[in-house]
Amino acid sequence: MPKKNSKLYMASCVILTIGLALSNQVKADIFDCGPVTNSIGPWDYADPSSSVPTGADPMGRIKRVENVHFQQAMEALDLKLFSIDRLTGEFSYTLRMLPNHPRALLAMSRLENRAGGKLPQRSATTTSPKITANCFFDRAIRFRPDDKAVRMVYGIHLHQRGKLKEALAEYQLAESLGEESGNLYYNIGLLHADMKNWDKAYEYGVKAEHGGLMLPGLRGKLEKAGRPLPPVVRPEKPALPKSPSSSATSE
Repeated sequence: MPKKNSKLYMASCVILTIGLALSNQVKADIFDCGPVTNSIGPWDYADPSSSVPTGADPMGRIKRVENVHFQQAMEALDLKLFSIDRLTGEFSYTLRMLPNHPRALLAMSRLENRAGGKLPQRSATTTSPKITANCFFDRAIRFRPDDKAVRMVYGIHLHQRGKLKEALAEYQLAESLGEESGNLYYNIGLLHADMKNWDKAYEYGVKAEHGGLMLPGLRGKLEKAGRPLPPVVRPEKPALPKSPSSSATSE
């Protein structure tokens, strides 16, 4: 075989191998975590139309799901009112309908921690065979890979599980997609502090304060490292006008 044709053949084999590897990875993800599609949804949490009341959904799709399956006490993981089994089923339903619901993803992550790292599998079905926080993040990213809120909460999930480099990549991706919240800056700063990147931790600590969010965790870590943040300057309230005297004066 001529050398030129041999090189082309080898390049084609490499491309084919990479393509098969990616295809197999996608199949593995779908097999492990289930396809994103289902008989009703899924609906895009970030799409404004999901909040718009319609004839079929007078409250809008999001509220219809949340009012039953993602109530405030459920999100707070109130185990006096709801069992871990119940919460697992409710959050699973919420995320099947709205795969990129960021608060529901974070609640599922927290619930998995509360359950000791393993969620009940009773609500698993043929369309979502594995009930894990990782699987719901996997489904959310397959559904909307450029959703900045999903990337941020996935970073939080990874950070809390000690996967610092992976968490940083997700935080950076969220920032590159346009996330500019104090919440993101605080979490990036906290991650850099955990990685001993003190210059970056300080930089994002300042950004978090300007973004309106600063909790004691990051400020305390920076102080211990000798990089205290500047004191928070609160704007002074304008002085109230003095009330006129009730006594009349004679000239």
